Amino acid sequence: MRVTPLTAAVEASRRWWEQLRDKWPRTGEEEPPSISRRAVLTGGGALVLGAGVTGAATGYYAADGTAPGDGSTIDVRRFGAVGDGRTDDTDALQGALDAARPNGGLVYLPAGTYSTRKLRLYSRVHLRGAGGDATILKLRDGANSAIIESDGFDKLTGTDGTGGASAFSIRDLTLDGNKAKNPEGGYGLRLYGYGYELSEVIIFNCRQDGLYSEWSGASGLPYPSHQMEARITAIRSHHNDGDGLNFNGPHDSMFVNCLAFENKGIGFRMAGESHGSSMVNCHGWGVAQVVSFHLAALSVGCVNCYADLNGGVGVRITRNGCRWVGGIVLGANHVGNRREIGVQFVPGPTSGEPSGCVVDTKIQNCRTAAIDFGSDAGRSHVRAYLTQPGGKGWIGKPHPTTRVEVVESLADVHKNLVVSPAFELRAQEIPGPPGESSVRVFARTVDGATQLVAQFPNGDIKVLAAE
Repeated sequence: MRVTPLTAAVEASRRWWEQLRDKWPRTGEEEPPSISRRAVLTGGGALVLGAGVTGAATGYYAADGTAPGDGSTIDVRRFGAVGDGRTDDTDALQGALDAARPNGGLVYLPAGTYSTRKLRLYSRVHLRGAGGDATILKLRDGANSAIIESDGFDKLTGTDGTGGASAFSIRDLTLDGNKAKNPEGGYGLRLYGYGYELSEVIIFNCRQDGLYSEWSGASGLPYPSHQMEARITAIRSHHNDGDGLNFNGPHDSMFVNCLAFENKGIGFRMAGESHGSSMVNCHGWGVAQVVSFHLAALSVGCVNCYADLNGGVGVRITRNGCRWVGGIVLGANHVGNRREIGVQFVPGPTSGEPSGCVVDTKIQNCRTAAIDFGSDAGRSHVRAYLTQPGGKGWIGKPHPTTRVEVVESLADVHKNLVVSPAFELRAQEIPGPPGESSVRVFARTVDGATQLVAQFPNGDIKVLAAE
Protein backbone atom coordinates (compact mmCIF):
# COMPACT_ATOMS: atom_id res chain seq x y z
CA MET A 1 0.00 0.00 0.00
CA ARG A 2 1.32 3.44 -0.92
CA VAL A 3 1.96 5.53 2.17
CA THR A 4 0.54 9.03 1.83
CA PRO A 5 1.02 11.96 4.25
CA LEU A 6 -2.54 11.39 5.49
CA THR A 7 -2.13 7.66 6.16
CA ALA A 8 1.20 8.34 7.85
CA ALA A 9 -0.44 10.96 10.04
CA VAL A 10 -3.31 8.62 10.96
CA GLU A 11 -0.87 5.84 11.83
CA ALA A 12 1.14 8.25 13.97
CA SER A 13 -1.99 9.37 15.77
CA ARG A 14 -2.94 5.73 16.43
CA ARG A 15 0.47 5.07 18.01
CA TRP A 16 0.21 8.27 20.07
CA TRP A 17 -3.21 7.19 21.36
CA GLU A 18 -1.95 3.76 22.37
CA GLN A 19 1.01 5.29 24.25
CA LEU A 20 -1.27 7.74 26.04
CA ARG A 21 -3.72 4.97 26.94
CA ASP A 22 -0.95 2.74 28.32
CA LYS A 23 0.52 5.52 30.49
CA TRP A 24 -2.71 6.99 31.80
CA PRO A 25 -3.59 5.90 35.38
CA ARG A 26 -6.60 3.61 34.99
CA THR A 27 -9.54 2.81 37.19
CA GLY A 28 -11.30 -0.18 35.65
CA GLU A 29 -11.60 0.34 31.90
CA GLU A 30 -11.74 4.17 31.86
CA GLU A 31 -9.98 6.06 29.10
CA PRO A 32 -8.44 9.51 29.56
CA PRO A 33 -11.28 11.99 30.03
CA SER A 34 -12.34 14.59 27.45
CA ILE A 35 -10.33 12.98 24.62
CA SER A 36 -12.00 10.83 21.97
CA ARG A 37 -10.47 8.74 19.20
CA ARG A 38 -12.54 10.69 16.69
CA ALA A 39 -11.14 14.01 17.99
CA VAL A 40 -7.60 12.68 17.72
CA LEU A 41 -8.05 11.44 14.17
CA THR A 42 -9.84 14.52 12.85
CA GLY A 43 -7.81 17.25 14.57
CA GLY A 44 -10.77 18.37 16.69
CA GLY A 45 -9.01 17.58 19.95
CA ALA A 46 -5.47 17.59 21.22
CA LEU A 47 -3.83 16.49 17.95
CA VAL A 48 -3.78 18.60 14.80
CA LEU A 49 -2.85 16.96 11.51
CA GLY A 50 -1.72 18.47 8.23
CA ALA A 51 -0.26 17.42 4.91
CA GLY A 52 3.20 16.01 5.43
CA VAL A 53 2.98 16.38 9.23
CA THR A 54 2.91 13.34 11.45
CA GLY A 55 1.16 15.18 14.26
CA ALA A 56 2.05 17.09 17.41
CA ALA A 57 0.20 16.56 20.64
CA THR A 58 -0.76 19.48 22.83
CA GLY A 59 0.97 17.65 25.63
CA TYR A 60 0.65 14.39 27.54
CA TYR A 61 0.13 14.97 31.26
CA ALA A 62 0.82 12.25 33.77
CA ALA A 63 -1.12 11.63 36.97
CA ASP A 64 0.96 14.19 38.85
CA GLY A 65 0.14 16.89 36.29
CA THR A 66 3.63 17.12 34.81
CA ALA A 67 4.34 17.34 31.09
CA PRO A 68 7.20 15.87 29.09
CA GLY A 69 8.77 19.12 27.82
CA ASP A 70 9.20 17.54 24.41
CA GLY A 71 8.57 20.64 22.32
CA SER A 72 4.81 20.12 22.21
CA THR A 73 2.10 22.70 22.82
CA ILE A 74 1.00 23.06 26.43
CA ASP A 75 -2.36 24.55 27.33
CA VAL A 76 -2.17 26.32 30.71
CA ARG A 77 -5.67 25.09 31.57
CA ARG A 78 -4.26 21.56 31.88
CA PHE A 79 -2.24 22.86 34.83
CA GLY A 80 -5.29 24.37 36.47
CA ALA A 81 -5.21 27.96 35.20
CA VAL A 82 -8.69 29.48 35.37
CA GLY A 83 -8.42 32.90 33.75
CA ASP A 84 -11.39 34.42 35.54
CA GLY A 85 -9.53 37.54 36.74
CA ARG A 86 -9.91 36.57 40.42
CA THR A 87 -8.20 33.23 40.96
CA ASP A 88 -4.45 33.32 41.61
CA ASP A 89 -3.19 31.53 38.50
CA THR A 90 0.53 32.01 39.24
CA ASP A 91 1.36 28.41 40.14
CA ALA A 92 -0.60 27.00 37.21
CA LEU A 93 1.02 29.36 34.70
CA GLN A 94 4.52 28.81 36.07
CA GLY A 95 3.91 25.08 36.08
CA ALA A 96 3.17 25.18 32.34
CA LEU A 97 6.30 27.26 31.69
CA ASP A 98 8.42 24.89 33.79
CA ALA A 99 7.03 21.91 31.88
CA ALA A 100 8.16 23.44 28.59
CA ARG A 101 11.61 24.33 29.89
CA PRO A 102 13.61 21.09 29.31
CA ASN A 103 13.26 20.97 25.52
CA GLY A 104 11.36 24.13 24.70
CA GLY A 105 7.87 24.40 23.34
CA LEU A 106 4.78 26.53 23.06
CA VAL A 107 2.71 27.52 26.10
CA TYR A 108 -0.79 28.57 25.11
CA LEU A 109 -3.08 30.86 27.12
CA PRO A 110 -6.68 30.75 25.90
CA ALA A 111 -8.87 33.86 26.16
CA GLY A 112 -9.31 35.10 29.71
CA THR A 113 -7.81 37.33 32.38
CA TYR A 114 -5.12 35.54 34.36
CA SER A 115 -4.30 37.07 37.73
CA THR A 116 -0.65 36.38 38.48
CA ARG A 117 2.46 37.27 40.36
CA LYS A 118 5.87 37.27 38.63
CA LEU A 119 6.35 34.57 35.99
CA ARG A 120 9.75 33.29 34.88
CA LEU A 121 10.29 32.70 31.15
CA TYR A 122 13.01 30.39 29.81
CA SER A 123 15.04 29.94 26.65
CA ARG A 124 13.20 28.34 23.71
CA VAL A 125 9.83 28.70 25.42
CA HIS A 126 7.19 30.54 23.40
CA LEU A 127 4.26 32.16 25.17
CA ARG A 128 1.13 32.60 23.06
CA GLY A 129 -2.21 34.19 23.81
CA ALA A 130 -5.45 34.25 21.86
CA GLY A 131 -5.03 37.94 20.95
CA GLY A 132 -4.34 41.21 22.72
CA ASP A 133 -8.01 41.85 23.42
CA ALA A 134 -8.63 38.26 24.51
CA THR A 135 -5.74 37.05 26.68
CA ILE A 136 -4.69 39.28 29.59
CA LEU A 137 -2.03 38.68 32.23
CA LYS A 138 -2.82 41.01 35.14
CA LEU A 139 -0.42 41.61 38.02
CA ARG A 140 -2.02 40.61 41.33
CA ASP A 141 -2.65 43.20 44.01
CA GLY A 142 0.47 43.83 46.09
CA ALA A 143 2.83 41.78 43.91
CA ASN A 144 4.98 44.87 43.15
CA SER A 145 7.04 42.96 40.58
CA ALA A 146 7.36 42.37 36.89
CA ILE A 147 4.61 40.35 35.26
CA ILE A 148 7.10 38.36 33.17
CA GLU A 149 10.85 38.20 33.82
CA SER A 150 13.43 36.24 31.86
CA ASP A 151 15.30 33.45 33.60
CA GLY A 152 18.31 34.75 35.53
CA PHE A 153 17.44 38.43 35.17
CA ASP A 154 18.08 39.30 38.81
CA LYS A 155 21.62 37.82 38.70
CA LEU A 156 22.59 39.13 35.25
CA THR A 157 21.28 42.68 35.17
CA GLY A 158 24.12 45.18 35.33
CA THR A 159 26.84 42.56 34.71
CA ASP A 160 27.32 42.98 30.92
CA GLY A 161 27.50 39.19 30.79
CA THR A 162 26.79 37.20 27.62
CA GLY A 163 24.43 34.77 29.33
CA GLY A 164 20.70 35.12 29.69
CA ALA A 165 17.64 33.65 28.06
CA SER A 166 17.56 33.33 24.28
CA ALA A 167 15.35 32.19 21.41
CA PHE A 168 12.11 32.73 23.33
CA SER A 169 9.05 34.69 22.23
CA ILE A 170 5.85 36.32 23.51
CA ARG A 171 2.92 36.97 21.23
CA ASP A 172 -0.77 37.93 21.06
CA LEU A 173 -1.55 38.94 24.62
CA THR A 174 -1.88 41.91 27.00
CA LEU A 175 0.13 42.67 30.15
CA ASP A 176 -1.77 44.80 32.69
CA GLY A 177 0.49 46.16 35.45
CA ASN A 178 -2.44 47.03 37.79
CA LYS A 179 -0.45 50.01 39.13
CA ALA A 180 -3.23 51.24 41.38
CA LYS A 181 -2.83 48.08 43.48
CA ASN A 182 0.98 47.87 43.16
CA PRO A 183 2.24 51.19 44.55
CA GLU A 184 5.81 50.00 45.27
CA GLY A 185 6.72 48.99 41.72
CA GLY A 186 5.97 46.79 38.78
CA TYR A 187 7.06 46.21 35.19
CA GLY A 188 5.33 44.58 32.29
CA LEU A 189 8.43 42.76 30.99
CA ARG A 190 11.98 42.62 32.34
CA LEU A 191 14.37 40.79 30.05
CA TYR A 192 18.08 39.99 30.02
CA GLY A 193 18.80 38.01 26.89
CA TYR A 194 19.11 37.96 23.14
CA GLY A 195 17.64 36.47 19.98
CA TYR A 196 14.07 36.81 21.24
CA GLU A 197 10.88 38.00 19.56
CA LEU A 198 7.95 40.06 20.82
CA SER A 199 4.93 40.55 18.58
CA GLU A 200 1.42 41.95 19.00
CA VAL A 201 1.82 42.50 22.74
CA ILE A 202 0.02 45.29 24.63
CA ILE A 203 1.73 46.53 27.82
CA PHE A 204 -0.01 49.13 29.95
CA ASN A 205 -0.82 50.40 33.43
CA CYS A 206 2.58 49.51 34.95
CA ARG A 207 4.05 51.34 37.94
CA GLN A 208 7.46 51.39 36.22
CA ASP A 209 8.54 50.67 32.62
CA GLY A 210 6.33 48.76 30.25
CA LEU A 211 9.30 46.92 28.70
CA TYR A 212 12.81 46.87 30.12
CA SER A 213 15.42 44.95 28.13
CA GLU A 214 19.15 44.58 28.64
CA TRP A 215 22.03 42.54 27.28
CA SER A 216 25.79 42.54 26.84
CA GLY A 217 27.65 44.75 24.39
CA ALA A 218 29.89 41.83 23.43
CA SER A 219 30.18 40.93 19.77
CA GLY A 220 30.52 37.23 20.46
CA LEU A 221 27.65 34.94 21.37
CA PRO A 222 27.37 31.69 23.29
CA TYR A 223 27.35 28.76 20.84
CA PRO A 224 25.08 27.84 19.16
CA SER A 225 23.25 30.99 18.15
CA HIS A 226 21.77 32.44 14.98
CA GLN A 227 21.94 36.12 16.01
CA MET A 228 22.05 38.46 18.95
CA GLU A 229 19.19 40.72 17.85
CA ALA A 230 15.76 41.06 19.36
CA ARG A 231 12.87 41.43 16.92
CA ILE A 232 10.07 43.58 18.26
CA THR A 233 6.94 44.07 16.18
CA ALA A 234 3.64 45.84 16.85
CA ILE A 235 4.21 46.43 20.56
CA ARG A 236 1.87 48.97 22.17
CA SER A 237 3.11 50.31 25.49
CA HIS A 238 1.05 53.04 27.15
CA HIS A 239 -0.01 54.72 30.40
CA ASN A 240 2.96 53.36 32.33
CA ASP A 241 4.59 55.45 35.07
CA GLY A 242 8.07 54.82 33.66
CA ASP A 243 9.20 54.52 30.04
CA GLY A 244 7.14 52.82 27.40
CA LEU A 245 10.11 50.86 26.03
CA ASN A 246 13.38 51.17 27.94
CA PHE A 247 15.72 49.25 25.67
CA ASN A 248 19.35 48.69 26.70
CA GLY A 249 20.19 45.74 24.45
CA PRO A 250 20.67 43.43 22.73
CA HIS A 251 22.39 45.51 20.08
CA ASP A 252 21.49 45.46 16.37
CA SER A 253 17.84 44.83 17.19
CA MET A 254 14.81 45.67 15.06
CA PHE A 255 11.61 47.54 15.95
CA VAL A 256 8.74 47.67 13.46
CA ASN A 257 5.27 49.28 13.78
CA CYS A 258 5.55 49.90 17.53
CA LEU A 259 3.59 52.48 19.54
CA ALA A 260 4.47 54.16 22.85
CA PHE A 261 2.08 56.79 24.20
CA GLU A 262 1.07 58.62 27.38
CA ASN A 263 3.88 57.13 29.46
CA LYS A 264 5.18 59.36 32.26
CA GLY A 265 8.80 58.82 31.24
CA ILE A 266 10.10 58.43 27.70
CA GLY A 267 8.21 56.75 24.90
CA PHE A 268 11.12 54.95 23.20
CA ARG A 269 14.41 55.03 25.12
CA MET A 270 17.26 53.44 23.16
CA ALA A 271 20.22 53.36 25.54
CA GLY A 272 22.97 51.18 26.99
CA GLU A 273 24.05 48.44 24.59
CA SER A 274 21.24 48.89 22.05
CA HIS A 275 23.68 50.38 19.54
CA GLY A 276 23.11 49.65 15.88
CA SER A 277 19.40 49.03 16.36
CA SER A 278 16.86 50.15 13.76
CA MET A 279 13.31 51.43 14.12
CA VAL A 280 10.77 51.59 11.29
CA ASN A 281 7.25 53.07 11.37
CA CYS A 282 7.29 53.61 15.13
CA HIS A 283 5.09 56.26 16.78
CA GLY A 284 5.51 58.01 20.13
CA TRP A 285 2.99 60.54 21.43
CA GLY A 286 1.20 61.99 24.42
CA VAL A 287 1.07 64.93 26.79
CA ALA A 288 2.50 62.83 29.64
CA GLN A 289 5.72 61.81 27.87
CA VAL A 290 8.69 64.13 28.42
CA VAL A 291 10.44 62.74 25.31
CA SER A 292 8.95 60.72 22.47
CA PHE A 293 12.23 59.20 21.19
CA HIS A 294 15.55 59.31 23.06
CA LEU A 295 18.46 58.08 20.94
CA ALA A 296 20.96 57.47 23.73
CA ALA A 297 22.91 54.61 22.12
CA LEU A 298 25.42 54.67 19.28
CA SER A 299 24.20 54.52 15.68
CA VAL A 300 20.50 54.03 16.31
CA GLY A 301 18.54 54.53 13.08
CA CYS A 302 14.90 55.66 12.80
CA VAL A 303 13.15 55.56 9.42
CA ASN A 304 9.66 56.93 8.81
CA CYS A 305 8.99 57.30 12.52
CA TYR A 306 6.54 59.78 14.07
CA ALA A 307 7.37 61.89 17.11
CA ASP A 308 4.03 63.42 18.07
CA LEU A 309 4.65 65.62 21.10
CA ASN A 310 2.37 67.62 23.33
CA GLY A 311 5.01 69.57 25.23
CA GLY A 312 8.49 68.16 25.86
CA VAL A 313 10.89 66.92 23.18
CA GLY A 314 10.16 64.96 20.03
CA VAL A 315 13.61 63.48 19.25
CA ARG A 316 16.52 63.78 21.68
CA ILE A 317 19.97 62.76 20.38
CA THR A 318 22.89 62.18 22.73
CA ARG A 319 25.20 59.69 20.95
CA ASN A 320 27.26 59.58 17.77
CA GLY A 321 26.03 58.25 14.46
CA CYS A 322 22.29 58.37 15.15
CA ARG A 323 19.85 58.90 12.28
CA TRP A 324 16.29 60.23 12.01
CA VAL A 325 15.26 59.99 8.36
CA GLY A 326 11.84 60.69 6.89
CA GLY A 327 8.77 60.69 9.10
CA ILE A 328 7.66 63.78 10.98
CA VAL A 329 8.10 65.62 14.26
CA LEU A 330 4.81 67.26 15.18
CA GLY A 331 4.19 69.58 18.12
CA ALA A 332 0.98 70.99 19.55
CA ASN A 333 2.12 74.64 19.25
CA HIS A 334 1.75 75.31 22.98
CA VAL A 335 1.15 78.91 23.97
CA GLY A 336 1.74 78.35 27.68
CA ASN A 337 4.97 77.85 29.61
CA ARG A 338 5.66 74.28 28.51
CA ARG A 339 8.78 73.98 26.38
CA GLU A 340 8.30 72.19 23.11
CA ILE A 341 11.32 71.25 20.99
CA GLY A 342 11.28 69.11 17.85
CA VAL A 343 14.85 67.77 17.59
CA GLN A 344 17.36 68.37 20.36
CA PHE A 345 21.10 67.68 20.60
CA VAL A 346 22.22 67.16 24.21
CA PRO A 347 25.62 66.10 25.65
CA GLY A 348 26.47 62.40 25.57
CA PRO A 349 28.38 60.40 28.20
CA THR A 350 31.76 61.14 26.57
CA SER A 351 33.23 64.34 25.19
CA GLY A 352 32.57 65.08 21.53
CA GLU A 353 29.04 63.66 21.52
CA PRO A 354 26.72 63.77 19.70
CA SER A 355 28.42 64.00 16.32
CA GLY A 356 28.17 62.37 12.91
CA CYS A 357 24.37 62.29 13.05
CA VAL A 358 21.84 62.61 10.22
CA VAL A 359 18.46 64.32 10.51
CA ASP A 360 16.32 64.61 7.39
CA THR A 361 12.66 65.23 8.24
CA LYS A 362 9.69 67.57 8.49
CA ILE A 363 9.16 69.49 11.75
CA GLN A 364 5.91 71.27 12.50
CA ASN A 365 4.22 73.31 15.27
CA CYS A 366 6.97 73.06 17.92
CA ARG A 367 6.37 76.17 19.99
CA THR A 368 9.83 76.70 21.54
CA ALA A 369 11.97 75.64 18.58
CA ALA A 370 12.05 73.13 15.80
CA ILE A 371 15.73 72.34 16.40
CA ASP A 372 17.97 72.90 19.40
CA PHE A 373 21.60 72.79 18.25
CA GLY A 374 22.86 73.45 21.78
CA SER A 375 25.25 70.48 22.10
CA ASP A 376 25.88 69.58 18.46
CA ALA A 377 29.47 68.30 18.43
CA GLY A 378 29.90 68.47 14.67
CA ARG A 379 30.21 66.40 11.48
CA SER A 380 26.43 66.00 11.33
CA HIS A 381 23.97 66.73 8.54
CA VAL A 382 20.66 68.33 9.46
CA ARG A 383 18.12 68.85 6.72
CA ALA A 384 14.59 69.86 7.71
CA TYR A 385 11.50 71.48 6.27
CA LEU A 386 9.72 73.54 8.91
CA THR A 387 6.19 74.73 9.41
CA GLN A 388 6.46 76.86 12.53
CA PRO A 389 3.66 79.39 12.95
CA GLY A 390 4.57 81.43 16.01
CA GLY A 391 7.55 79.23 16.90
CA LYS A 392 11.27 79.62 16.34
CA GLY A 393 13.06 77.71 13.63
CA TRP A 394 16.10 76.93 15.75
CA ILE A 395 17.96 77.83 18.90
CA GLY A 396 21.62 77.39 19.67
CA LYS A 397 24.34 77.34 17.06
CA PRO A 398 25.34 74.40 14.87
CA HIS A 399 28.94 73.26 15.04
CA PRO A 400 31.11 74.69 12.22
CA THR A 401 31.59 71.21 10.76
CA THR A 402 27.87 70.40 10.64
CA ARG A 403 26.02 70.92 7.39
CA VAL A 404 22.61 72.49 7.90
CA GLU A 405 19.79 72.97 5.41
CA VAL A 406 16.71 74.27 7.18
CA VAL A 407 13.93 75.66 5.01
CA GLU A 408 11.34 77.43 7.09
CA SER A 409 9.35 79.06 4.33
CA LEU A 410 10.10 79.23 0.63
CA ALA A 411 8.09 82.46 0.54
CA ASP A 412 10.45 84.12 3.03
CA VAL A 413 14.00 83.07 2.21
CA HIS A 414 15.42 85.30 4.96
CA LYS A 415 14.15 82.79 7.51
CA ASN A 416 16.02 79.93 5.89
CA LEU A 417 19.27 78.70 7.40
CA VAL A 418 21.93 77.03 5.25
CA VAL A 419 25.27 76.38 6.88
CA SER A 420 27.97 74.37 5.13
CA PRO A 421 31.03 73.04 6.97
CA ALA A 422 34.33 74.89 6.65
CA PHE A 423 36.74 73.44 4.09
CA GLU A 424 40.51 73.56 3.76
CA LEU A 425 42.65 74.26 0.68
CA ARG A 426 46.26 73.10 0.90
CA ALA A 427 49.05 74.76 -1.08
CA GLN A 428 49.90 72.99 -4.35
CA GLU A 429 51.79 73.38 -7.58
CA ILE A 430 50.09 75.66 -10.11
CA PRO A 431 47.68 73.44 -12.11
CA GLY A 432 46.81 73.85 -15.75
CA PRO A 433 44.16 76.41 -16.73
CA PRO A 434 40.50 75.46 -16.03
CA GLY A 435 37.99 74.69 -18.75
CA GLU A 436 36.17 77.27 -20.79
CA SER A 437 33.85 79.62 -18.81
CA SER A 438 35.11 78.33 -15.46
CA VAL A 439 37.37 79.50 -12.65
CA ARG A 440 39.63 77.38 -10.48
CA VAL A 441 40.28 78.40 -6.86
CA PHE A 442 43.32 76.94 -5.13
CA ALA A 443 46.10 77.72 -2.67
CA ARG A 444 49.75 78.23 -3.52
CA THR A 445 52.95 79.28 -1.74
CA VAL A 446 54.99 82.26 -2.95
CA ASP A 447 58.18 83.25 -1.06
CA GLY A 448 57.05 81.18 1.91
CA ALA A 449 53.62 82.85 2.16
CA THR A 450 50.34 81.06 1.39
CA GLN A 451 48.02 82.69 -1.10
CA LEU A 452 44.38 81.99 -2.05
CA VAL A 453 44.14 82.55 -5.79
CA ALA A 454 41.70 82.31 -8.69
CA GLN A 455 42.83 81.04 -12.08
CA PHE A 456 40.95 81.90 -15.29
CA PRO A 457 40.69 79.97 -18.57
CA ASN A 458 43.37 82.14 -20.24
CA GLY A 459 45.84 81.23 -17.46
CA ASP A 460 45.70 84.56 -15.62
CA ILE A 461 45.86 84.29 -11.81
CA LYS A 462 44.37 86.75 -9.35
CA VAL A 463 45.34 86.73 -5.69
CA LEU A 464 42.20 86.77 -3.53
CA ALA A 465 43.93 86.72 -0.15
CA ALA A 466 47.43 86.26 1.22
CA GLU A 467 49.26 85.92 4.51
